[in-house]
Amino acid sequence: MTQPEPTTPHPPPPPPSNVGWAVAAMMFFWPLAFFAFSDALKVFPRWCSGDLDGARAASSRARMLGIIALCLGGLLTGWCLITAFQT
Repeated sequence: MTQPEPTTPHPPPPPPSNVGWAVAAMMFFWPLAFFAFSDALKVFPRWCSGDLDGARAASSRARMLGIIALCLGGLLTGWCLITAFQT
């Protein structure tokens, strides 16, 4: 009877880099885009070095900054439109 070959554990897939949210930050509120891109570009190097928690944190921070930039950009655009068309 043969023993089964030991299987090597597969590393978990990398978290999404959320570069799309960083692009949204660039379009809607550019000051946050620098931080969003910085975090989005840290995801894969951290994942490759084995820092899974750091990669997940960078991914979620890039997403959060993109969402904040989208909200701020929408609010500022709405405020500008309201003040521009007031009579």
